[in-house]
Amino acid sequence: MCAYDRAGLGWSEAGPEPRDARQISSELHTLLKGAGTEGPYVLVGHSYGGLYARMYAARYPNQVAGLVLVDFSHPEQFTRSPQGRAMYEQIRRIGAVIPWLTRLGVIRLINFYPAHPDLPSQQRAQIEAFNSSTRQVATTVEEFSATPQTNSQVRSTQSLGDKPLAVVSAGEQSSSWLEMQDELAALSPNSIHRVVEGATHESLLYDKGDSQVTSAAIEQVVDAVRTDQPLTR
Repeated sequence: MCAYDRAGLGWSEAGPEPRDARQISSELHTLLKGAGTEGPYVLVGHSYGGLYARMYAARYPNQVAGLVLVDFSHPEQFTRSPQGRAMYEQIRRIGAVIPWLTRLGVIRLINFYPAHPDLPSQQRAQIEAFNSSTRQVATTVEEFSATPQTNSQVRSTQSLGDKPLAVVSAGEQSSSWLEMQDELAALSPNSIHRVVEGATHESLLYDKGDSQVTSAAIEQVVDAVRTDQPLTR
C-alpha cells in the first residue's frame, strides 16, 4: 500500500497552480514513477480525491487495475441543483477569507478543523497541526478554486470500462447526493455500491466501525484484480 500527501498538504511542499485534476494526476504519475512503485494500481480516493483518481484512470488507463471511491465528489454536485450552487458560493466566500484567518492564528485558536476523536493521539495532533497551517489551508482553497476546471476535465472522461469499481457512500448524506453516488457506481458494469447507514463523510475514514467497510471494499477490489474475477455484489 502506498499513501501520499498531495503537494501543499501534510508533509509535502507546495506545487504549481492551477491545482486542478490534470495537474494533480500528473504529479501522482511522476511520484509513482520516481518512487519505483510498480503498477497496475488500485486507486482509492475520498471526496475530491475521487475526482483525481478518475482523471488518473482516464489519462493512464493501462496503469489502473481498479478503483475504490469513498463518498467522492460528483462533477455536477455544485451545478445540478440550486442547493449545490448555493453551497459552492458559500464555500467560495469562506475560502476568500480563511487563509488570512489562518495566518492570524484564528483557525488554530478555535480549532476550526478538529481531527476525528477516534484517531490515535499522535495522528490526531498531526492532523490538527496540518489543518491550521497556512500552507495546507491555502492549498485547500487553491484546489477548491480550481473546481470548475477539475469538474470540466472529469466530465470529459469516459467510463471505466469493466475495471472493478467499489463505491462506498455515507448514509447520512442527502438523497440527491446518494443518487449521484449511484450514477458514479455505474461508471463500470463491474461495480458494487455500499451505503453505510449512520456514516458521515468523515467517519468512512476515521470511525473504527465505518472505516472497516471502506477497508473491506479495498480488499474486495484487490482480490478481484488478483483473481481476475468480477466483484461479488
